[in-house]
Amino acid sequence: MKNETQIDGIIVAGQPTDEELAGLAERGIRTLINVRPADELDEPEAPKVPSGIAYSEVPFTGLTLRAEHVRRIREALDAGDGPAVIHCAAGTRAAVVAAIVASERAGEDARGALERLAKAGFEADGSPYRGFIERYFF
Repeated sequence: MKNETQIDGIIVAGQPTDEELAGLAERGIRTLINVRPADELDEPEAPKVPSGIAYSEVPFTGLTLRAEHVRRIREALDAGDGPAVIHCAAGTRAAVVAAIVASERAGEDARGALERLAKAGFEADGSPYRGFIERYFF
């Protein structure tokens, strides 16, 4: 998948192709979380997800991201029983929420989330995400 990487075992990536969606079960993926709003997609994604994979849509953009989105994603990850993928268009949004969840689980603050994000190859500086991460942990 485009820009695929992991943050503390959570796979983050850009939009999977139809072929990549079809192959998720073969990779052992058990949970797929799409954070793209419907107006970003050419067609609905849910019908393309293989059976046996828990699928959630938690749509947000850099300007609409709220703590509620992080909570819903954390709950979907916690409910999963195996490897999980969070995806957006290119991977940044997915990486932001994965880094926050991973830092929460580790008992860390915004610094931990920003470090995880950078280690995964994503940059928050100059974007709405850095401010969100810093506010989120207050």
